[in-house]
Amino acid sequence: MYKVFGSGKFLQNKYDEDKLNLISKMHEKGYRDAEIIKDTTYRTGKSTIGVKIDLHEGPKYYFGNITWAGNAKYSTKVLETILAINKGEVFSEKKLERKLTSSPGGDDVSSLYMNDGYLTFNVDPVQTKVYGDTIDLEMRMYEGPQYTINNIKVKGNELTNDKVILREIRTKPGQKFSKELIVRSTREIAQLGNFDDTKTDPKPININPNDGTVDIEYTVVEKPSDQIELSGGFGGGRVVGTLGLTFNNFSARNLFNKSAWKPLPKGDGQKLSIRGQTNGKFYQSYSFSFSEPWLGGKKPIYFGISAFTSLQSNGLRNGDANQQKIRMNGMTYSLGKRLKWPDDYFQANTSINLQQYILNNYNAFIFSTGTSYNFNLTQEISRSSVDAPIFPTSGSNLKLTIQATPPYSLLNNKNYAIATDKEKYRFTEYHKWKFES
Repeated sequence: MYKVFGSGKFLQNKYDEDKLNLISKMHEKGYRDAEIIKDTTYRTGKSTIGVKIDLHEGPKYYFGNITWAGNAKYSTKVLETILAINKGEVFSEKKLERKLTSSPGGDDVSSLYMNDGYLTFNVDPVQTKVYGDTIDLEMRMYEGPQYTINNIKVKGNELTNDKVILREIRTKPGQKFSKELIVRSTREIAQLGNFDDTKTDPKPININPNDGTVDIEYTVVEKPSDQIELSGGFGGGRVVGTLGLTFNNFSARNLFNKSAWKPLPKGDGQKLSIRGQTNGKFYQSYSFSFSEPWLGGKKPIYFGISAFTSLQSNGLRNGDANQQKIRMNGMTYSLGKRLKWPDDYFQANTSINLQQYILNNYNAFIFSTGTSYNFNLTQEISRSSVDAPIFPTSGSNLKLTIQATPPYSLLNNKNYAIATDKEKYRFTEYHKWKFES
Protein backbone atom coordinates (compact mmCIF):
# COMPACT_ATOMS: atom_id res chain seq x y z
CA MET A 1 0.00 0.00 0.00
CA TYR A 2 1.42 3.36 -1.02
CA LYS A 3 0.99 7.01 -0.17
CA VAL A 4 1.08 9.68 -2.86
CA PHE A 5 4.70 10.61 -2.18
CA GLY A 6 6.07 7.34 -0.83
CA SER A 7 5.28 4.02 0.76
CA GLY A 8 3.16 3.76 3.89
CA LYS A 9 3.28 1.39 6.81
CA PHE A 10 0.94 -1.59 6.52
CA LEU A 11 -1.42 -1.94 9.48
CA GLN A 12 -3.80 -4.90 9.50
CA ASN A 13 -6.57 -3.08 11.39
CA LYS A 14 -6.41 -0.13 8.99
CA TYR A 15 -6.42 -2.50 6.04
CA ASP A 16 -9.57 -4.23 7.33
CA GLU A 17 -11.17 -0.82 7.87
CA ASP A 18 -10.28 0.24 4.33
CA LYS A 19 -11.93 -2.87 2.89
CA LEU A 20 -15.16 -2.02 4.69
CA ASN A 21 -14.92 1.58 3.44
CA LEU A 22 -14.39 0.32 -0.10
CA ILE A 23 -17.58 -1.75 -0.05
CA SER A 24 -19.50 1.06 1.66
CA LYS A 25 -18.42 3.50 -1.05
CA MET A 26 -19.51 1.12 -3.81
CA HIS A 27 -22.90 0.64 -2.13
CA GLU A 28 -23.21 4.41 -2.01
CA LYS A 29 -22.59 4.54 -5.78
CA GLY A 30 -25.44 2.10 -6.45
CA TYR A 31 -23.55 -1.21 -6.46
CA ARG A 32 -25.72 -2.81 -3.80
CA ASP A 33 -24.38 -6.34 -4.38
CA ALA A 34 -20.69 -5.37 -4.29
CA GLU A 35 -18.53 -7.62 -2.12
CA ILE A 36 -14.94 -8.73 -1.72
CA ILE A 37 -14.63 -12.35 -2.84
CA LYS A 38 -11.11 -12.73 -1.54
CA ASP A 39 -8.00 -10.69 -0.85
CA THR A 40 -4.34 -11.55 -0.59
CA THR A 41 -1.23 -9.84 0.75
CA TYR A 42 2.19 -10.88 -0.50
CA ARG A 43 5.78 -9.76 -0.12
CA THR A 44 7.37 -7.70 -2.87
CA GLY A 45 10.63 -6.97 -1.02
CA LYS A 46 12.28 -7.10 2.38
CA SER A 47 10.08 -4.36 3.80
CA THR A 48 7.25 -4.04 1.28
CA ILE A 49 4.09 -5.99 0.50
CA GLY A 50 1.55 -6.02 -2.26
CA VAL A 51 -2.23 -6.32 -2.00
CA LYS A 52 -4.55 -8.14 -4.40
CA ILE A 53 -8.32 -7.85 -4.05
CA ASP A 54 -10.86 -9.87 -6.05
CA LEU A 55 -14.05 -7.82 -6.13
CA HIS A 56 -17.56 -8.66 -7.27
CA GLU A 57 -19.07 -5.41 -8.44
CA GLY A 58 -22.54 -6.51 -9.52
CA PRO A 59 -25.09 -4.37 -11.35
CA LYS A 60 -25.73 -0.73 -10.62
CA TYR A 61 -29.14 -0.14 -9.04
CA TYR A 62 -31.54 2.81 -9.15
CA PHE A 63 -34.43 4.03 -7.03
CA GLY A 64 -37.86 3.01 -8.31
CA ASN A 65 -41.26 3.88 -6.88
CA ILE A 66 -41.32 5.17 -3.29
CA THR A 67 -44.56 4.91 -1.33
CA TRP A 68 -45.49 5.88 2.25
CA ALA A 69 -47.57 4.05 4.82
CA GLY A 70 -48.67 5.10 8.31
CA ASN A 71 -48.27 8.86 7.90
CA ALA A 72 -51.16 10.85 9.38
CA LYS A 73 -49.50 14.05 10.62
CA TYR A 74 -47.82 15.05 7.35
CA SER A 75 -48.95 14.43 3.80
CA THR A 76 -47.05 12.26 1.36
CA LYS A 77 -46.18 15.36 -0.67
CA VAL A 78 -44.49 17.01 2.33
CA LEU A 79 -42.52 13.84 3.11
CA GLU A 80 -41.45 13.44 -0.52
CA THR A 81 -40.17 17.03 -0.56
CA ILE A 82 -38.01 16.40 2.51
CA LEU A 83 -36.78 13.01 1.28
CA ALA A 84 -35.73 14.63 -2.02
CA ILE A 85 -35.04 11.30 -3.72
CA ASN A 86 -36.48 10.90 -7.20
CA LYS A 87 -37.23 7.82 -9.23
CA GLY A 88 -34.26 6.98 -11.45
CA GLU A 89 -31.57 8.26 -9.05
CA VAL A 90 -28.64 5.98 -8.23
CA PHE A 91 -29.64 3.77 -5.30
CA SER A 92 -27.73 4.65 -2.14
CA GLU A 93 -28.63 3.28 1.28
CA LYS A 94 -26.37 5.91 2.85
CA LYS A 95 -28.29 8.76 1.24
CA LEU A 96 -31.59 7.09 2.13
CA GLU A 97 -30.57 6.80 5.78
CA ARG A 98 -29.33 10.39 5.87
CA LYS A 99 -32.58 11.78 4.46
CA LEU A 100 -34.72 9.63 6.73
CA THR A 101 -32.97 9.86 10.10
CA SER A 102 -29.48 11.36 10.23
CA SER A 103 -28.99 14.55 8.22
CA PRO A 104 -26.39 16.79 9.95
CA GLY A 105 -28.46 19.85 9.06
CA GLY A 106 -31.65 18.41 10.55
CA ASP A 107 -33.46 18.36 7.17
CA ASP A 108 -34.56 14.72 7.43
CA VAL A 109 -37.94 13.08 7.94
CA SER A 110 -37.19 11.96 11.49
CA SER A 111 -36.26 15.50 12.57
CA LEU A 112 -39.51 16.83 11.10
CA TYR A 113 -41.44 14.62 13.51
CA MET A 114 -39.09 14.75 16.49
CA ASN A 115 -39.03 18.57 16.41
CA ASP A 116 -42.81 18.48 16.76
CA GLY A 117 -43.05 16.25 19.81
CA TYR A 118 -43.01 12.79 18.19
CA LEU A 119 -40.26 11.37 20.40
CA THR A 120 -40.93 7.69 19.56
CA PHE A 121 -41.25 8.24 15.80
CA ASN A 122 -39.76 5.51 13.64
CA VAL A 123 -39.56 4.84 9.92
CA ASP A 124 -38.55 1.57 8.29
CA PRO A 125 -37.68 1.62 4.56
CA VAL A 126 -38.72 -1.77 3.13
CA GLN A 127 -37.59 -2.95 -0.29
CA THR A 128 -40.86 -4.24 -1.73
CA LYS A 129 -39.73 -5.11 -5.22
CA VAL A 130 -36.46 -5.54 -7.09
CA TYR A 131 -36.77 -5.82 -10.86
CA GLY A 132 -33.82 -5.53 -13.20
CA ASP A 133 -31.74 -2.64 -11.91
CA THR A 134 -34.63 -0.92 -10.09
CA ILE A 135 -35.67 -1.08 -6.41
CA ASP A 136 -39.12 -0.06 -5.16
CA LEU A 137 -39.44 1.08 -1.54
CA GLU A 138 -42.23 1.47 1.00
CA MET A 139 -41.62 3.80 3.96
CA ARG A 140 -43.44 2.18 6.86
CA MET A 141 -43.90 4.77 9.57
CA TYR A 142 -44.84 4.73 13.22
CA GLU A 143 -45.65 8.27 14.30
CA GLY A 144 -46.63 7.56 17.90
CA PRO A 145 -47.99 10.16 20.33
CA GLN A 146 -46.82 13.73 20.74
CA TYR A 147 -44.82 14.23 23.93
CA THR A 148 -44.71 17.28 26.19
CA ILE A 149 -41.71 18.06 28.39
CA ASN A 150 -42.52 17.65 32.07
CA ASN A 151 -39.22 18.35 33.88
CA ILE A 152 -35.68 19.45 33.03
CA LYS A 153 -32.89 17.93 35.11
CA VAL A 154 -29.16 18.65 35.28
CA LYS A 155 -26.50 16.21 36.52
CA GLY A 156 -22.73 16.36 36.98
CA ASN A 157 -22.29 20.05 37.88
CA GLU A 158 -20.41 20.09 41.16
CA LEU A 159 -19.23 23.73 41.09
CA THR A 160 -21.59 25.43 38.66
CA ASN A 161 -25.01 26.39 39.98
CA ASP A 162 -28.01 24.76 38.30
CA LYS A 163 -29.44 28.12 37.23
CA VAL A 164 -26.35 28.91 35.12
CA ILE A 165 -27.01 25.80 33.01
CA LEU A 166 -30.80 25.89 33.07
CA ARG A 167 -30.98 29.46 31.75
CA GLU A 168 -29.03 28.37 28.64
CA ILE A 169 -31.25 25.36 27.96
CA ARG A 170 -33.84 25.96 25.22
CA THR A 171 -36.12 23.05 26.18
CA LYS A 172 -38.66 24.18 28.79
CA PRO A 173 -41.36 22.36 30.79
CA GLY A 174 -44.68 22.57 28.96
CA GLN A 175 -43.11 22.66 25.49
CA LYS A 176 -43.41 19.89 22.95
CA PHE A 177 -40.36 17.63 22.77
CA SER A 178 -37.92 18.99 20.19
CA LYS A 179 -34.73 17.33 18.97
CA GLU A 180 -33.61 20.64 17.44
CA LEU A 181 -33.88 22.48 20.76
CA ILE A 182 -31.95 19.74 22.56
CA VAL A 183 -29.11 20.06 20.04
CA ARG A 184 -29.18 23.85 20.43
CA SER A 185 -29.18 23.53 24.24
CA THR A 186 -26.11 21.30 24.06
CA ARG A 187 -24.36 23.98 21.99
CA GLU A 188 -25.26 26.73 24.45
CA ILE A 189 -23.89 24.68 27.37
CA ALA A 190 -20.63 24.25 25.45
CA GLN A 191 -20.40 28.01 24.88
CA LEU A 192 -20.21 28.56 28.65
CA GLY A 193 -16.66 27.20 28.55
CA ASN A 194 -16.92 25.41 31.89
CA PHE A 195 -17.83 21.95 30.59
CA ASP A 196 -16.31 19.29 28.36
CA ASP A 197 -18.49 19.72 25.27
CA THR A 198 -17.68 16.19 24.04
CA LYS A 199 -19.20 14.69 27.19
CA THR A 200 -22.43 16.67 27.50
CA ASP A 201 -25.16 14.04 27.23
CA PRO A 202 -28.82 15.05 26.92
CA LYS A 203 -31.35 12.22 26.96
CA PRO A 204 -35.10 11.79 27.44
CA ILE A 205 -36.07 9.89 30.59
CA ASN A 206 -39.33 8.91 32.29
CA ILE A 207 -41.11 8.55 28.96
CA ASN A 208 -44.81 8.15 29.76
CA PRO A 209 -46.92 7.24 26.71
CA ASN A 210 -50.11 7.26 28.77
CA ASP A 211 -50.10 11.00 29.46
CA GLY A 212 -47.61 11.93 26.72
CA THR A 213 -44.94 13.42 28.99
CA VAL A 214 -41.16 13.09 29.12
CA ASP A 215 -38.32 14.48 31.24
CA ILE A 216 -35.04 15.69 29.72
CA GLU A 217 -31.86 15.05 31.66
CA TYR A 218 -28.64 16.89 30.75
CA THR A 219 -25.50 15.23 32.08
CA VAL A 220 -22.44 17.52 32.08
CA VAL A 221 -18.79 17.08 32.99
CA GLU A 222 -17.04 20.12 34.41
CA LYS A 223 -13.51 20.95 33.30
CA PRO A 224 -10.87 23.28 34.76
CA SER A 225 -11.44 26.70 33.25
CA ASP A 226 -9.50 29.04 35.54
CA GLN A 227 -6.10 30.28 34.41
CA ILE A 228 -2.96 31.29 36.28
CA GLU A 229 -0.19 33.12 34.42
CA LEU A 230 3.21 33.35 36.09
CA SER A 231 6.13 34.20 33.89
CA GLY A 232 9.40 36.03 33.74
CA GLY A 233 11.43 37.37 30.87
CA PHE A 234 14.73 39.10 30.25
CA GLY A 235 15.27 41.83 27.72
CA GLY A 236 17.06 45.15 27.43
CA GLY A 237 19.15 44.25 30.43
CA ARG A 238 16.10 43.95 32.70
CA VAL A 239 13.87 41.19 34.09
CA VAL A 240 10.11 41.52 33.52
CA GLY A 241 7.73 39.57 35.75
CA THR A 242 4.06 38.80 35.01
CA LEU A 243 1.30 37.50 37.26
CA GLY A 244 -2.21 36.98 35.92
CA LEU A 245 -5.31 35.34 37.38
CA THR A 246 -8.48 34.55 35.44
CA PHE A 247 -11.56 32.99 37.02
CA ASN A 248 -14.11 31.93 34.41
CA ASN A 249 -16.85 30.72 36.75
CA PHE A 250 -16.77 33.41 39.41
CA SER A 251 -19.55 34.30 41.86
CA ALA A 252 -19.54 37.95 42.94
CA ARG A 253 -22.64 37.57 45.13
CA ASN A 254 -20.72 35.15 47.37
CA LEU A 255 -17.71 37.43 47.73
CA PHE A 256 -18.47 38.03 51.41
CA ASN A 257 -19.72 34.51 52.10
CA LYS A 258 -16.80 32.77 53.80
CA SER A 259 -18.27 29.30 53.32
CA ALA A 260 -18.27 29.82 49.51
CA TRP A 261 -14.51 30.37 49.28
CA LYS A 262 -13.28 26.97 47.98
CA PRO A 263 -10.71 28.50 47.41
CA LEU A 264 -12.73 31.30 45.70
CA PRO A 265 -16.49 31.85 45.34
CA LYS A 266 -17.49 30.08 42.14
CA GLY A 267 -20.49 28.79 40.23
CA ASP A 268 -22.34 31.82 38.76
CA GLY A 269 -20.68 31.91 35.32
CA GLN A 270 -19.09 35.34 35.79
CA LYS A 271 -15.55 36.13 34.70
CA LEU A 272 -12.95 37.97 36.78
CA SER A 273 -9.46 38.72 35.51
CA ILE A 274 -6.53 40.47 37.23
CA ARG A 275 -3.10 40.91 35.68
CA GLY A 276 0.08 42.72 36.60
CA GLN A 277 3.41 43.11 34.81
CA THR A 278 6.51 45.01 35.96
CA ASN A 279 10.26 45.24 35.91
CA GLY A 280 10.39 47.74 38.75
CA LYS A 281 10.51 51.50 38.22
CA PHE A 282 10.98 51.38 34.44
CA TYR A 283 7.76 49.62 33.47
CA GLN A 284 4.53 48.76 35.27
CA SER A 285 1.17 47.59 33.91
CA TYR A 286 -1.95 46.53 35.80
CA SER A 287 -5.38 45.53 34.49
CA PHE A 288 -8.72 44.33 35.81
CA SER A 289 -11.90 43.08 34.15
CA PHE A 290 -15.22 41.64 35.25
CA SER A 291 -18.16 40.39 33.19
CA GLU A 292 -21.65 39.12 33.93
CA PRO A 293 -23.45 37.36 31.03
CA TRP A 294 -26.91 37.59 32.66
CA LEU A 295 -27.21 40.99 34.31
CA GLY A 296 -30.03 40.78 36.83
CA GLY A 297 -30.30 37.02 36.31
CA LYS A 298 -33.50 37.11 34.21
CA LYS A 299 -32.41 38.00 30.69
CA PRO A 300 -29.18 37.35 28.71
CA ILE A 301 -27.95 40.94 29.02
CA TYR A 302 -24.17 41.06 29.07
CA PHE A 303 -22.41 43.56 31.36
CA GLY A 304 -18.68 44.13 31.45
CA ILE A 305 -16.28 46.55 33.07
CA SER A 306 -12.52 46.76 32.68
CA ALA A 307 -9.74 49.15 33.66
CA PHE A 308 -6.01 49.41 33.18
CA THR A 309 -3.08 51.62 34.04
CA SER A 310 0.50 51.45 32.84
CA LEU A 311 3.66 53.46 33.29
CA GLN A 312 6.80 53.48 31.20
CA SER A 313 9.76 55.72 32.06
CA ASN A 314 13.52 56.06 32.10
CA GLY A 315 13.50 55.41 35.84
CA LEU A 316 14.21 58.95 37.05
CA ARG A 317 12.18 60.48 39.86
CA ASN A 318 9.28 62.85 39.44
CA GLY A 319 10.54 66.44 39.29
CA ASP A 320 13.79 65.49 37.61
CA ALA A 321 14.20 67.64 34.47
CA ASN A 322 15.54 64.63 32.54
CA GLN A 323 12.66 62.32 33.41
CA GLN A 324 10.91 60.72 30.44
CA LYS A 325 7.65 58.87 30.96
CA ILE A 326 4.22 58.03 29.61
CA ARG A 327 1.30 56.95 31.76
CA MET A 328 -1.77 55.41 30.19
CA ASN A 329 -5.08 54.94 32.01
CA GLY A 330 -8.27 53.47 30.62
CA MET A 331 -11.72 52.22 31.49
CA THR A 332 -14.44 50.45 29.49
CA TYR A 333 -18.12 49.80 30.20
CA SER A 334 -19.99 47.31 28.03
CA LEU A 335 -23.59 46.22 27.61
CA GLY A 336 -24.73 43.49 25.27
CA LYS A 337 -27.94 41.74 24.29
CA ARG A 338 -28.83 38.61 22.40
CA LEU A 339 -31.05 39.39 19.44
CA LYS A 340 -34.00 37.49 18.03
CA TRP A 341 -33.76 39.01 14.55
CA PRO A 342 -32.57 38.12 11.95
CA ASP A 343 -32.13 34.98 14.09
CA ASP A 344 -31.19 34.21 17.67
CA TYR A 345 -27.50 33.64 16.90
CA PHE A 346 -27.00 37.42 16.69
CA GLN A 347 -25.58 39.55 19.52
CA ALA A 348 -25.30 43.33 19.86
CA ASN A 349 -22.67 44.85 22.18
CA THR A 350 -22.16 48.53 22.97
CA SER A 351 -19.04 49.82 24.75
CA ILE A 352 -18.01 53.22 26.11
CA ASN A 353 -14.24 53.61 26.29
CA LEU A 354 -12.12 56.32 27.88
CA GLN A 355 -8.34 56.36 27.62
CA GLN A 356 -5.93 58.96 28.98
CA TYR A 357 -2.31 59.52 27.93
CA ILE A 358 -0.06 61.63 30.20
CA LEU A 359 3.35 62.41 28.69
CA ASN A 360 6.46 64.04 30.07
CA ASN A 361 9.45 64.48 27.71
CA TYR A 362 8.32 61.32 25.90
CA ASN A 363 9.53 61.67 22.32
CA ALA A 364 7.92 58.54 20.90
CA PHE A 365 4.49 60.22 20.72
CA ILE A 366 3.15 62.94 18.40
CA PHE A 367 3.97 65.53 21.08
CA SER A 368 6.36 65.00 23.97
CA THR A 369 4.68 66.68 26.96
CA GLY A 370 0.99 67.04 27.71
CA THR A 371 -2.23 65.05 28.02
CA SER A 372 -4.35 63.35 25.38
CA TYR A 373 -7.77 61.70 25.65
CA ASN A 374 -9.47 59.06 23.56
CA PHE A 375 -13.20 58.88 24.30
CA ASN A 376 -15.05 56.57 21.92
CA LEU A 377 -18.19 54.54 21.46
CA THR A 378 -17.93 51.04 20.01
CA GLN A 379 -20.88 49.19 18.48
CA GLU A 380 -20.46 45.52 17.63
CA ILE A 381 -22.93 43.27 15.80
CA SER A 382 -21.89 39.63 15.72
CA ARG A 383 -23.29 36.26 14.76
CA SER A 384 -21.79 33.00 15.96
CA SER A 385 -23.31 29.62 15.14
CA VAL A 386 -20.25 27.41 15.67
CA ASP A 387 -21.08 24.15 17.40
CA ALA A 388 -18.11 24.21 19.81
CA PRO A 389 -15.98 27.09 21.13
CA ILE A 390 -12.53 25.43 20.77
CA PHE A 391 -12.68 22.88 17.93
CA PRO A 392 -15.78 23.74 15.88
CA THR A 393 -16.87 21.40 13.09
CA SER A 394 -19.79 23.44 11.78
CA GLY A 395 -21.21 26.95 11.88
CA SER A 396 -19.68 30.37 11.24
CA ASN A 397 -18.45 33.55 12.94
CA LEU A 398 -19.30 37.02 11.62
CA LYS A 399 -18.62 40.35 13.29
CA LEU A 400 -19.05 44.00 12.31
CA THR A 401 -17.40 46.59 14.57
CA ILE A 402 -17.83 50.36 14.34
CA GLN A 403 -15.82 52.63 16.63
CA ALA A 404 -16.10 56.42 16.63
CA THR A 405 -15.24 59.44 18.74
CA PRO A 406 -17.34 62.60 19.04
CA PRO A 407 -16.82 65.01 16.10
CA TYR A 408 -14.80 67.51 18.14
CA SER A 409 -13.73 69.48 15.06
CA LEU A 410 -17.38 70.28 14.30
CA LEU A 411 -18.17 71.31 17.86
CA ASN A 412 -15.37 73.78 18.62
CA ASN A 413 -13.98 76.82 16.90
CA LYS A 414 -10.41 75.60 16.82
CA ASN A 415 -8.40 76.27 13.66
CA TYR A 416 -6.63 72.93 13.16
CA ALA A 417 -4.52 74.32 10.30
CA ILE A 418 -2.48 76.45 12.70
CA ALA A 419 -3.01 74.53 15.95
CA THR A 420 -0.06 72.80 17.60
CA ASP A 421 0.09 69.00 17.81
CA LYS A 422 -0.62 69.23 21.52
CA GLU A 423 -3.85 71.14 20.78
CA LYS A 424 -4.83 68.96 17.81
CA TYR A 425 -4.54 65.69 19.64
CA ARG A 426 -5.75 66.62 23.09
CA PHE A 427 -8.98 64.87 22.06
CA THR A 428 -8.41 62.31 19.33
CA GLU A 429 -11.01 62.15 16.59
CA TYR A 430 -11.59 59.22 14.24
CA HIS A 431 -13.93 56.46 13.13
CA LYS A 432 -13.07 52.84 12.36
CA TRP A 433 -15.05 50.15 10.55
CA LYS A 434 -14.04 46.51 10.68
CA PHE A 435 -15.66 43.32 9.42
CA GLU A 436 -14.41 39.87 10.43
CA SER A 437 -15.50 36.43 9.30
